[in-house]
Amino acid sequence: MDLMAYKEYLTQGNFSENSVKSYIYDVKNFETYLRDEYGLDIIKTKKAHILTYLVAMQKSGKSSSTIIRTVSTLRNFFTFLKNEKLIEDNPVINIRSPKQIKKKPPILTEEEIGELMMLPDKNTFKGIRDLAMLELMYSSGINVSELISIKIGQVNLSAGMIFIKGDKERIIPLSKYANEAISIYLNNFRKSEATNDDEYLFVNITGEPISRQGIWKMLKYYKRKMNLKKELSPMVLRSSFAVHLLSHGADLGTLKELMGLNSTGAAQHYLNNVEYKSLEVFKKTFPRS
Repeated sequence: MDLMAYKEYLTQGNFSENSVKSYIYDVKNFETYLRDEYGLDIIKTKKAHILTYLVAMQKSGKSSSTIIRTVSTLRNFFTFLKNEKLIEDNPVINIRSPKQIKKKPPILTEEEIGELMMLPDKNTFKGIRDLAMLELMYSSGINVSELISIKIGQVNLSAGMIFIKGDKERIIPLSKYANEAISIYLNNFRKSEATNDDEYLFVNITGEPISRQGIWKMLKYYKRKMNLKKELSPMVLRSSFAVHLLSHGADLGTLKELMGLNSTGAAQHYLNNVEYKSLEVFKKTFPRS
């Protein structure tokens, strides 16, 4: 498409010379991407094409300001095309502003999670306790405050559930791995007097409830043992749970309920890690992409 008409439109709109150059530059970059990736003329653009382009920009390390400017440029450009009756619908009209796209939460890959779970020694009190905590944090998405507050009476291994108390009271399912680790921990490594429902589930070697500092110390140990370059924290495990769950088809409502989030909107934060895969799959598989 010839961009001269659009350039003239910008010039008449009292845009500065530098702004006009910037707008044309951004449109040309998108035009090149659309042609190279999809073999399409720019007037055939759909919303999904713009989303994949923004993802490609993120992956290539473009700054937030550059992406924000690009969305603004494309919104202006496609508004111009619609006003000129060259297109029927503006594909940018419902795309959220990049200002609302939060930084991706750091996560471990599923392979890294598997490697992490192989590290604790199941034959020792500390090892099986650590494994139980790691499996529970990852497979339920509970936060560290909830983890250290769990009492034995809140755990129902036969039903495969834990009742979480606090601000966001809820029942969460136990994965088979978490269930097995907690069962071994309780049946073989807790002191015999640990039968009171009011006893805290996770304790240190002296029998005291494990602290936040104890959790951080434990994670630091396995990070070093794993030679992991990424961050390893309760929040990373919680975020990994969320992103992996969404990647395997869970909906935002389910995620909200399991994690005790305030709203479905809060769950959308984790979609930033999922859209790379979903949009690339769309591009490769959708017949009219």
